[in-house]
This record gives sequence, structure tokens and C-alpha cells, in this order.
Amino acid sequence: MGSHGLWFDAIILAGYTVAYSYGWTGVVIHEWLGIGLGIALLLHLTLHWDWAVRTTRRLLRPRGHDKLIWLVNLALLFAMTLCVASGIAISRVALPELGIYTMQSPFWFRLHALTAEVTVGLVPIHVALRWRWIAAVSRRLLSRRPGRQPR
Repeated sequence: MGSHGLWFDAIILAGYTVAYSYGWTGVVIHEWLGIGLGIALLLHLTLHWDWAVRTTRRLLRPRGHDKLIWLVNLALLFAMTLCVASGIAISRVALPELGIYTMQSPFWFRLHALTAEVTVGLVPIHVALRWRWIAAVSRRLLSRRPGRQPR
């Protein structure tokens, strides 16, 4: 995966942080950014698919750390998918601009708020559990000399 994956993941984290700051962004930016994050999360899952498959296979062998990472990632995938889906379901600006009218029921608003809160709790755990990979890729990035081609 390497440095490109780290940068992409950092952009997703920054985008989610901005989107979560609903009071600062307003509804229009929040919705469009949320739709963009949904697409980015699909790409993220695609980029890390080989890791997901390897880790799932390893679950057959008892190793607590791998199981924990896998469970946190599965919970995060589930929460973020529901957050994006419920956000699309309650869109007041982005989708209506495209001529798609959405549901405005309290259930979807509550689901969106709940899954956003769960995601906020799981993202730091996800980062902490992958910290060794983040640190290793960051060290490689910082140790490169300007003008030198990466191997």
C-alpha cells in the first residue's frame, strides 16, 4: 500500500473531521463532502481489500490483535456505511439539487446522528490499532531525500 495509501487515508480523516463539523461547514458542504467521503470509503476498502482478505484468513488462527483490528474495522465499515446511507436518505440540498427527493423521517436523522457518533469513537481506535503501519510509512516518507526517486 505504502505512502499513497497513507496520504489517501489522511485525506479521508481530514474530510470526515470537516464533515463532522456540521456547524462550521453548513448543510451544503456537509452533504456534498459526505457523498464524496462515501465514494472515498469505497476506494479505501478497494485499496485495502488484500489486507482485509489476509486478515480474515488469519482469524482462523488464534491471534488476539488481528481479531481486534478486524472487528474494529468491520464495526467502522458498518457504522460509516450506515452514516453515509442515512445521510443520503435525509439529504436536504445535494440530492434535491439533482432532482432526487429524500426521506425526512426522524428515524433516519437519529440513525445518521448515532452512526456519526459511533464513527467518531471508532476512528481513533482504528488509527491506534494501525499505528505501527502509519509510523513505518511515515518514517519511510520522512527519510526520503528530495530529488531521489523512491524504490
